[in-house]
Amino acid sequence: MTLPTLKQTLTDYRSRHIALPAFNIDCFATYQAVEAVISQTNLPCIVQLSAGQDQFIQAERLLMLVKKAQIDGLPIYTNIDHGQNISRLEQLVSLGFDMVHFDGSHFGHQENLSISQLLVQKIRQVSPHALIEVEFNQINSVQKGTDSSRFTDPKQAKEFIQKTKADLLAVSVGNLHGVDVKHPENINTDLLVQIQKSVPHTFLVMHGGSGIDPNQLNTAIASGIVKININTDLRLVFRQSLKDSLASTNSLKAYQYFKPAIEDISQIITKKLSSFSSQAP
Repeated sequence: MTLPTLKQTLTDYRSRHIALPAFNIDCFATYQAVEAVISQTNLPCIVQLSAGQDQFIQAERLLMLVKKAQIDGLPIYTNIDHGQNISRLEQLVSLGFDMVHFDGSHFGHQENLSISQLLVQKIRQVSPHALIEVEFNQINSVQKGTDSSRFTDPKQAKEFIQKTKADLLAVSVGNLHGVDVKHPENINTDLLVQIQKSVPHTFLVMHGGSGIDPNQLNTAIASGIVKININTDLRLVFRQSLKDSLASTNSLKAYQYFKPAIEDISQIITKKLSSFSSQAP
């Protein structure tokens, strides 16, 4: 079975005002949960690895599992999240990763622009169909709080995309990495709409999707967000599930502790898939 390319899927989702979830994979139990849900729903998603997750899991191993799932007809795509090692990004694209996210936001703006531009050119040479996500604003975190000076400027977004020719842009509009239940995130929808108008052919990405109120996420999707990253929600339920199993189960068999965690993570994944893919008017 031939699956649509990731670009085709994102284009379809954008036209329907729905969003594709991108689940970070901390361990293979998380991937098992993703694959189990996708096999039941047949809804597409992205699985992605940060640099730390790549070091622990090794992206090549994850890619083997995903390629097998794709052969079986499961619409699962691959991404490297917040990548900074250009040679590693090139390597993984050459092996078959569907997209990579280069985060050069720790550089000065012009240096980031130049490096991002060079990376896009290199990735295009390695794989013309691979997508590239870029980022020029450091996205705020729960630990540091909301800093509006880091919000994405629509004019800068237009310049950055025009010069780099990247496919996706990570935006900063009030979203935070992490979850803080005491201080809910407040998405600046007006700013998001301005960004979307400034780069109408670019796929907009919401990082820190775990801590955002569902209603605000729905509004963000309607305003142009087409990819939403989910990490902390999966980590929280995984940790709590393991704690509960360790407290209630007396066994030397590791899988007896991981099975409930996989089931609990699957519930979160199912909810995200259903919510993000049902916003079309």
